[in-house]
Amino acid sequence: MKKQFFIPNEITSNFDRADYPFPDSEVYAIAFKTDKAALEGFLPEGLSYIEGYEDTMLLRINRFESTEKKIRPYWESVISIPASMEVNGETIIGEYAAQLYLGSIDPESTVSPILSGQLLYGYPKREALFSVKGEFGKGDINVVKKRHGKTLCNVDFKAWTSEIPANLGTAIPQGPMLVCKAIPNVSGNGWDVLEINAPGVVEGSLKVKDMIPMEGKINGDILLDSGRILPVKEVIESYYMKFDWILTWGTTLHNYIK
Repeated sequence: MKKQFFIPNEITSNFDRADYPFPDSEVYAIAFKTDKAALEGFLPEGLSYIEGYEDTMLLRINRFESTEKKIRPYWESVISIPASMEVNGETIIGEYAAQLYLGSIDPESTVSPILSGQLLYGYPKREALFSVKGEFGKGDINVVKKRHGKTLCNVDFKAWTSEIPANLGTAIPQGPMLVCKAIPNVSGNGWDVLEINAPGVVEGSLKVKDMIPMEGKINGDILLDSGRILPVKEVIESYYMKFDWILTWGTTLHNYIK
């Protein structure tokens, strides 16, 4: 039996335990092709690119809020790529989240969405400044994301004027989010935590309320705060979606230390 330790509330008051309900979530997503050479060293050890999607990426711009968990409304962007890994003889196909950026809409919340995401799941989150022109779900919008004075992405979404495409939202393989949780030890000579996790969604909680195609355009390249530049060669698909979902406890797919 594992020993239970007392931890003061002052340590844990800025994050909370799952579940996290996120009603009326909104996302603008844009799938695009980049240069394969730009993705050298992009995946953690044990993850592999999926054949046919080695240069296909997905950029999401989210608007999330969880009043039940006292999490303020916030902007979030996610840059990801389809990936797979072998787990106990089974091939898991999912979406490797390389970086997430969050920005405040309202003043800081009681529970920090950055700390909760990092400490519990390992989401690679950091802060950014978002400039959003237009209103989510209502007409054209432009989103500019900056960090430390550098523009990381500049994206336009405009009304779709052509025939609605079939199988909207399937430009890349569907599967769980894969995140690399990495926490160094205090001595600087190794890791306290180093694992690949798949955050969970409560079964039946995902309810799509609206999903429409958009004309998406990425203005220039996408820059990550590591200095990596992702050239945009071609936009494959773009859409807006409004949905409810509940983030719950996840699964550790691989532990590099044990």
